[in-house]
Amino acid sequence: MAALSKTVLRIACKTCGFVGPVRSISGVRASEELCQTIMRESLERASMRILARRYHKTRDTIMRIIHRVCEALPDSISLAKKLQPLWSGILVFDGKVIRVYDKVTEKLDPQYLTEDERRWIHKMRWLCGVDYGTGDLPHYDLGESENMVDLVLYFKNLKSLKYPLIAIVCDGNPLIPRAARFVFGKQIIVQRCTRHFLEDLRKLLPTEEDRKAERIQLEQLILRIKSVIETDTLESAQYHLESLKRFSDSITGPLKQSMLNMFKRTKVELTAHLLYPELKLPHTSNDIENLFKQLMQRLKTIGRFFHQTYAKNYLSAWALLRRFTPFTDCRKGRRHRNKKSPLELAGCEIQNIDPMKLKR
Repeated sequence: MAALSKTVLRIACKTCGFVGPVRSISGVRASEELCQTIMRESLERASMRILARRYHKTRDTIMRIIHRVCEALPDSISLAKKLQPLWSGILVFDGKVIRVYDKVTEKLDPQYLTEDERRWIHKMRWLCGVDYGTGDLPHYDLGESENMVDLVLYFKNLKSLKYPLIAIVCDGNPLIPRAARFVFGKQIIVQRCTRHFLEDLRKLLPTEEDRKAERIQLEQLILRIKSVIETDTLESAQYHLESLKRFSDSITGPLKQSMLNMFKRTKVELTAHLLYPELKLPHTSNDIENLFKQLMQRLKTIGRFFHQTYAKNYLSAWALLRRFTPFTDCRKGRRHRNKKSPLELAGCEIQNIDPMKLKR
């Protein structure tokens, strides 16, 4: 008797396009879940090479899966419409350099580019803010740089989410508070990161051996400025300010005057956390810096993106997963965050929701 031939059903995953044999209709769902699993593991720092070996696919197939899953996931605007988070209104904001391959600029003749343009030819900025009260990421976007146009677009999108911006904590880029106030109004409080400011002062310190004595005096001046801007109360700041004045009168030199001028120009922004104690503003941008540190650990195996659309979608997916991931290592006044995700702290009901299965 001739053997009966078996008809093998083959299906294609709508997400990645992978075609494979299945023996039941439940295989459709399993194939989609596989794509979402690959996406999640990629966001959790698995490299393309590891994923290709683990799932017996080529790296190109893995990349195609990731691009298509990313493209279907919701961005910050659509997610806010669905979940309607409740934020504190205190935004810790900054931009991070992301390497993006650009075929257009790659073809430009280097002789017609400035040194700065050649240095930034493959770099863009991921603009992101952390809500200080919840640890959530209300909005994130990819821009050419931290210029006025991209910053205004960022804050306009942030406003469309109905984000209740009260204060912004940022580094020394003057365009950031200018863009925020242009969109939200002049009443926005600005707290400049004291750590970045002190680093700017230290850049002025002389390095020559014959100016060692002057360097020691200037280091003492920086420590007194630090005592003013990083103290806990306005009364304590006034006490340290008087000490700063007495010490500055005892030394001379152009560098001393430059440092004092920098301090005078920005002392209101450096001490906003003291002027508005009821808001409990942070005086550093550590929240966003820590976030970027985690991001760069993930991007270490990627290197650079081959299109800005891929970069934008992947970074949006990374932020989405982080918003659903519970905190585990919060200490001191933030211990209440542990075992809760940023979106949960923002009042969203997200139980039984898999972020990798959400759609735009």
